[in-house]
Amino acid sequence: MPNPHELYKAVSVTHRDKPLSVLSPSVEFSNFIENMGNSNYKIAIIPEGVDGRPDLIALQVYATENLWWAIMLANGILDAKTELTAGKKIVLPKIEGYPFRA
Repeated sequence: MPNPHELYKAVSVTHRDKPLSVLSPSVEFSNFIENMGNSNYKIAIIPEGVDGRPDLIALQVYATENLWWAIMLANGILDAKTELTAGKKIVLPKIEGYPFRA
């Protein structure tokens, strides 16, 4: 299983004589975003009890809550509380390196 912290690379820079860490997406993350429309996916219906909780959906589907953002991104959701409601159909993209229990 990929390490979620490897999605970004930290680069140290200096700004106004103070050290800062800047995060930039890794190549793998950028490739995932660019190819998201081409990935395998399943359509699911949000069950009762996980309304507004993409982290719980990700935990059930990918065995990690760290991929909540992939569900939000794949479905164009900006506000989970109002857009992730029980009974709504959503797209669950398959993500290489993670189990896919949809």
